[in-house]
Amino acid sequence: MKFWKSAEWQRISKLRGLKLLLVGIAMIPSIYAVIFLSSLWDTYGRLDHLPVAIVNNDQPAKINDKTQHLGQDLTDKLLREQPLKLREVSSQQARDGLASGRYYMTITIPKNFTRNAGTLLSDQPKYAKIAIAQNAGQSFIAEKMTSSAAVKIQDSVNRSLQSVYNKTILSATAASQKGFLAGSDGARQLNNGLGQLADGSRQLNNGAQALSQGTSTLATGLAQYTQGVAQANGGAGQLASGAATAANGADQLAAGTSQLAQNAPKLAAGSQQVADGAQQLATKLQELSAGIVQGQTASAPKLARLEKGLDELTNSVNAITLPDIPDTQAMTQAGQNLQAGLTGASTDAAQLGKLANDPKFQAFLAANPDIAQQFSATTNDLKGHLTQSGQAADSLAQLKGLLPKLDGFKTKLAQLQAGVAQAQAGNKAAIDGLNGSLTQVSQFLSQQFVPAAQKLATGAGQVNAGQQQVTTAAAQLQAGAGQLAQGNGQLSAGATQLNRGLGQLTAKNGQLTTGAGQLNQGTQQLTTGTAQAVSALGQAQDGTMTLAAKLADGAIQLDQIHSQPSNVKALTQPVKQTQKNYSNVDNNGTGMTPYMMSVGLFVGMITFSAIYDFVTVAKKPRSGFAWWAQKQAVNIPVWIAQALILTTLLLLVDGLQPKNVPLLYVAALVVAFAFNQFVLLFSTLFGKLGSGLMIIALVLQLSASAGSYPIELSNGFFQAIHPWMPMTFSVHAFREAISIGGSLTGDLLVLLSIGVLSMVLTWGVYHWKLKHNNLLWSEG
Repeated sequence: MKFWKSAEWQRISKLRGLKLLLVGIAMIPSIYAVIFLSSLWDTYGRLDHLPVAIVNNDQPAKINDKTQHLGQDLTDKLLREQPLKLREVSSQQARDGLASGRYYMTITIPKNFTRNAGTLLSDQPKYAKIAIAQNAGQSFIAEKMTSSAAVKIQDSVNRSLQSVYNKTILSATAASQKGFLAGSDGARQLNNGLGQLADGSRQLNNGAQALSQGTSTLATGLAQYTQGVAQANGGAGQLASGAATAANGADQLAAGTSQLAQNAPKLAAGSQQVADGAQQLATKLQELSAGIVQGQTASAPKLARLEKGLDELTNSVNAITLPDIPDTQAMTQAGQNLQAGLTGASTDAAQLGKLANDPKFQAFLAANPDIAQQFSATTNDLKGHLTQSGQAADSLAQLKGLLPKLDGFKTKLAQLQAGVAQAQAGNKAAIDGLNGSLTQVSQFLSQQFVPAAQKLATGAGQVNAGQQQVTTAAAQLQAGAGQLAQGNGQLSAGATQLNRGLGQLTAKNGQLTTGAGQLNQGTQQLTTGTAQAVSALGQAQDGTMTLAAKLADGAIQLDQIHSQPSNVKALTQPVKQTQKNYSNVDNNGTGMTPYMMSVGLFVGMITFSAIYDFVTVAKKPRSGFAWWAQKQAVNIPVWIAQALILTTLLLLVDGLQPKNVPLLYVAALVVAFAFNQFVLLFSTLFGKLGSGLMIIALVLQLSASAGSYPIELSNGFFQAIHPWMPMTFSVHAFREAISIGGSLTGDLLVLLSIGVLSMVLTWGVYHWKLKHNNLLWSEG
């Protein structure tokens, strides 16, 4: 049957665009696999495009007295040799770039890199660290790639440091050989020196014996000396105690005379003030006595007027006879006289108040309690009489205002008359008592206190004169006491120092005696030791000869260790690795091609079954086989085209270089046939549901076919279904044809079996559908 003239192709030719659609379906595997593989064809060959930041914070340090810049050397080496897009940046730029995805890895060399590297041969070695930072969230694959590069970087750094230290160790070994030779020569010289030392030790032994005799004599003399020092120490203690007592008394004398000299001028000034004050007191007391007399004299007329006014008031009051109206003018004159007397008496009372407040008069009263008591009683009586007189004056004023109403106060007139009479009698008694008291005070002041004050002034003057002499003597005494205190202080200090020194000497006497004994004992031991030293030096001479021989042997053995650059390199890399690969894969794209060819062909067939109708025909077929044959007439060219186009574009576009090109085409055709028939079976049996089931099958095969990772790395479920997945055999067949070059017969037989079995089952499905369903075609 000719494909292009079959009824199915005739039906397709009548459907606009279906042929072009079939061409597109034939290209789907190529579009899926070729484009995807071209995007990551040689990823490991493009590592120089993978941005990585390097930060060099290292500071130079000295290693073996030579300044090294290991951090900068490593940076320069990485920038020059590593297949990465390395950029030297700052720490902040590296952190920001790693977080934003601008860099996939950062390499940070710390500031102590060189310094720590220089401690590897010290007693406290420190690791020279390199900080590697990655951001797997940006790209997991990039993280794995940079991790591999980080391991290589660490290996390179280790080899560099090992080379430096191996060279140092070998150089030190060479120097040790020279040292052993020099040590051997030195041991021989030491042997000669030990012989001379033995001769000197014999002489030392003789001297030690003489020294032992001298130390015995020294011990005897020191015993006598320590006894005398102990006696001197006791006398010095007594001297220090007496000197301290004398110094203390001298200090007290100096302090007392100092206070006397300081206070003497004050005492003289005070006595002078007392003399002046006594003289002023006598004068004031004389003036006070005269003032009292003058006051009495001046107050006599006023008191007389007061008594006259009181008499007239009494007479006027007694003369009042009611209901007759009294003489208003007479009462006014009497009131004026009474007021004048009260005014004078008040003036006298004010002068007495001033006298009572005078400090000197208060001191006088304090010294004479009897006079003070009498003066206080007189003052109180005067105040009482003045109060009563004031009350009488007030009553008179009120009476004067009440004269128009005297007719209504007859009963009170008698009381008024009696009160006036009592006031008159009291006022007279108060005035008489006041005059008598003032006379006594005046006489007492003039006769007793004025002479006493004058005597006090004279005595204070004499005291002042004597005090001046005391002041002069106190100054001289102060100067002498100061000199005495200073001398006693120096004596006390010297005695204390003498006592302390003798005490220390006494305390050391035991040590001195003990030391003399020890010296004697030591000289004896020295005598014994020198004898032993002579014997030991003989043994040392023998040992140095043996040492010289052994050092010479060690130098011969070290001569077998070489320090050439080839030796350094061999120590740095003592193991050479030989690696043989059963098969070679040029790049990442070549390794992924078997997987992506399988996925592309399976996806292309799913797309074909979803778009193209494998059920409907132009007219009712004669049999199930005829129905199947019409669909195969379209199906076969499509899957053949998918396989051929995919393989050809991989060779031409992506540059695939398989082990066996013809075998690759055969494998592609067999895989396309198997996948096509397998998907077609489910599509014809279940319709659109079959396409959905094939998508599920695709997802399962993506994980279970071991196309990207070894199946041993998957979980148990995918390992269990791995042998039953069609794609498992397609991936292995493509690997054999592309990279391994082995036999793929077994894989192709399995795939052919899947394809043939699916094709037969599909024929049966058509036969079953034709028998049970009459609505599968549309004639015309």
